[in-house]
Amino acid sequence: MQALIKEMRMLPAAKRIVVGYRPDNQAAHCLYASLGFIDHGDRFGREMAVRLDI
Repeated sequence: MQALIKEMRMLPAAKRIVVGYRPDNQAAHCLYASLGFIDHGDRFGREMAVRLDI
């Protein structure tokens, strides 16, 4: 995931990365939080949507 974020930061038009995960997936929650993703209250249907501004 860190390699993907690094690559996306090099894209001139990339402003943010948004990912979704199921609310009961604590491992995903911890992973994305540790990488700086923030929950702004957005949802993809039943999934949590978190974003990282790059």
